[in-house]
This record gives sequence, structure tokens and C-alpha cells, in this order.
Amino acid sequence: MNYTDASSSVEVINEACAVESLDRRWYLVAVCGTSLSVLSIVSNMLISKVLLSSKHNHFYFLALLALSDCFLSLNYGPVIAMDIIKDRLKLRWLSNLYIQYVGPLLALSQTSMTFSCYLIILATIERYLITLRAKCLGTFRKCRGLAAFSMFLLSLMLRAPIIFEMQIEQNPDCIGEISEYYLNLSPIVNTFWYGTVYRFYIRNIMTVLVPFVLLAILNYKIVKILRMQQRSAQMFRFLSSDHKTKIRSATILMVCIVFSYLLANILNVGVTLWEYVAFQSTQTGDAYAFYETCTDVTSVLYILVCATRLFVYYLFNQEIREAIKPLVCHSASAPRKQDYVTVTRSFDSSRQIGTEIDAVAIAIARRLLSSELVFGGAGGTKDTNDSFVISNHHTGDDDDDDNDDTDDDDDEIPHMV
Repeated sequence: MNYTDASSSVEVINEACAVESLDRRWYLVAVCGTSLSVLSIVSNMLISKVLLSSKHNHFYFLALLALSDCFLSLNYGPVIAMDIIKDRLKLRWLSNLYIQYVGPLLALSQTSMTFSCYLIILATIERYLITLRAKCLGTFRKCRGLAAFSMFLLSLMLRAPIIFEMQIEQNPDCIGEISEYYLNLSPIVNTFWYGTVYRFYIRNIMTVLVPFVLLAILNYKIVKILRMQQRSAQMFRFLSSDHKTKIRSATILMVCIVFSYLLANILNVGVTLWEYVAFQSTQTGDAYAFYETCTDVTSVLYILVCATRLFVYYLFNQEIREAIKPLVCHSASAPRKQDYVTVTRSFDSSRQIGTEIDAVAIAIARRLLSSELVFGGAGGTKDTNDSFVISNHHTGDDDDDDNDDTDDDDDEIPHMV
């Protein structure tokens, strides 16, 4: 072996140990992604500060969602962006440090991501019960802490084992180089029960398919019920602007939740299927560049959803906007003056038959049968004591406090979107 062959073999080893830093990944993941993570941290801290206060406890799940998204955004830099930064700076100590801590932090980040998804489901279930005015709403709200804790434990069961799916290996050809140590999949991933049954089927079904189906069904039912309430209000000529606002808000919220969930997960599902069908093809040739780009875009999409959640809620949900506006503007806006409509009934106001709408229907029927209903003519008299006032701001959502003092949950009905 001559000096030329020796120098050639050294060059081959150096090329094999070289770490490539692409500008595309640097600007997409490190620059853009880190900027979005900072924005997400600030936004979700603002949301949590407002919604965790005692007078906004009806936003319980959204407050926890803000905390979960904040934790996920804090981990973006050390877990995702640092993978690009260490290759860009080419510091051996930084690369070795990253390999040591990335496993546990990645498992926590994935757990937080799944927990955020489950919190959205819980918030949507609560909204559905409010819209339905279900009797179990009070019981559900009393168990909100237990429900959130259960979802956190389920998220841990589904995502925390990621820490056992990676192992640190040494490349004997790159001793002393920045790429001397690297992460590889552990043998447990290749087993049938863990790798196929649990890791692919159970995890993907419970974290992707089930949440999407539940969100779509629950939000569809919410919109359907609100539209039925609007038609009932129009039959008795109640002002229904508040109903229209709630229908529009629920519809936009459904679109935002489903779209953001799809946006952050659909590409990840495609990559997961690709890995399951032909993992080796993702690591060779031009396919690897495409695979790498897909994983980078997925990580940025997740952080984008977290960063824009505040703006989505602020723009399309009046309740959250009114809760956050005083903190942003440093002054509470003047309370909105409620519009009232007076409806006359000809029976004793102390007697309540059914709901308010049923009472009005019975009053109209009684007047028609007794021929006492007169429109704008002489002789038509009204007993001022037989009138009652219905607030348009609460129509279809809150029971009249004078008639139903036992239902404390109805006072919070407009707050959950």
C-alpha cells in the first residue's frame, strides 16, 4: 500500500464522517421554526394567564391546552432546532450533548402533543353538553380535573415509550469526529407486538384516527343543535342575533379545529405509512431528501398550529376575545348593553309550564281560543303585570334565573367555545 492509497482511504473516511448542513433545513427548521416557537410561547403564556384566573374557570381545558402548547414550544428548540444547529456549528461537544438528552425530551414533546389533542376533545365534549343543555354537564365539570389527568396518563402510555425506541451507537470509522456517536432504532422496534401492534396500529389509531373522528362528529352535532335552536327562536320572533353569532362561531371553530388537526397530522400519517411499508427506501438516494423534508415540514406545522391558536380564538370566538382584550389593551372594555324584547302573556307569571318558549306558545294559544288577542286595535288592553322580559343575549342558552334557580351550569353556557 503506497502513500496515494493511504491518503485516498483517509479522504473516504473523512467524507463518510462529514456532517452536511443544508441551507434549506437551516432556514426552515432552525430560523423559521424557532421564531414560531418563541411566538407560540408568548401567545400561550398570555392565554394561560387569562384563562387560569378564577373568573374564567369555564375555560379550564383551553387553559390547560395553552400550558401544554407552551411546554411543547419550549422543547422545540432543544429537540428539533438543535439537531440542525449542531450540524451547522460542527461542535463535537454540542453533538454529544444533544444525543444524550434528545431521547427523554422527544418522548415528553410527543406526550405533550398528544395531551393537547385530547384536551381539545375534552373541550369539545364540554361544548357539546352545554349546547345540548345536558343534565350531566354539572357532573362533567366537577370531574374536569380527573378527566384531564386521565388523558395525560393515556398520553404518557402512548408516547413515553419512545424513549426506549432509540439507542446510542458508535461509528468506529469516525472516532474523534463530530459524527462518532449517532442515534439508531433499538431492536424492540423490530418486534411484532411492540413494533407492529403497539407502535404502528395502537399508537396511530389512538393519536390520529380517533381524535379526528370524535372532533368531526361532536362539532357537527353542535352546529346542528344550534341551528335547531335558531329556528325555534325565529318561530316566536325572538331576536336571534346571539344565536347566529353562536352558530357562526361554532362552525368556524369546527373548521379551525379539524383543519389545524389535519394540517399538523396528515403529513405525519403519510410519513408513518411510508416508514411501515418501506422503511429502507426512506434512507437511500433522492427518497431520503424528500423524506427528510417531510419530517421537517411536519415539525414546523405542529409549532405553527400552536403559535396561531391564540389568533384563531381571538378572531373567531367572542368569549375568548372579550377575556383576552382587557389584558392586551390594559383596560377592560365597557360591558355591552343588552337588548331586550318584551313578550306579553295572559296567564299568571308565577306559574311556569315547560320552558319559556313553551310558555309563550301556551299563552298565544289561550288568547287565540278566547278571542282576546288584538293587534293594534282599540279595546286591546294589556296587563302590565303579565309581561316578562327575555334577554336576547341569553336566548336559547340560559334559563331564567327566577324560574330555575337549581341549574347553576346554565349561567356559564355562553362561555365555552
